[in-house]
Amino acid sequence: MVALRCTAKLLARVGAPQEVTEPATNALGDWYACPLALGHQRFVLLISEHSRLPVLMAGRDLKHLADNFPEALMKVLWGLGLPAAVIQRELEATREAVIAKTNSRSHLGTLNDFSNMLRWQLHGQEDLDLVQEAIELAHTPVRPLWPLGFPDKVTRQLLAG
Repeated sequence: MVALRCTAKLLARVGAPQEVTEPATNALGDWYACPLALGHQRFVLLISEHSRLPVLMAGRDLKHLADNFPEALMKVLWGLGLPAAVIQRELEATREAVIAKTNSRSHLGTLNDFSNMLRWQLHGQEDLDLVQEAIELAHTPVRPLWPLGFPDKVTRQLLAG
């Protein structure tokens, strides 16, 4: 099981959070999520608890965010060039997801940083490849991950073990 830890703004659209007492069963940990508006387009930005790997999803059908998340994660992991067996193992552990409240200011800070970067990089663009944008964002150094520093490198290391 994994928790999708949503900001208050996103919880207002997704629904009531559940209490989570068990640790995540996947290598990347829980996922932190916030809404993201780029012009008239709406998205959800998620980051992994352990690697800060970003996943960018369309902001429609938010009531089924937990059901739609594994497919978006699969596309990003595939885009990073990870082996199919590794991706399948992570997806199996992620299939059971619950909506919960955020519980880490550090992760919220990373969500804010990534959101601001995306607003500047994607301003005025209409046809976005969400997977490609997430992969490019994964090459951004993140201070709490030091010394490896990059979400894509940390993800590869976590999933290799």
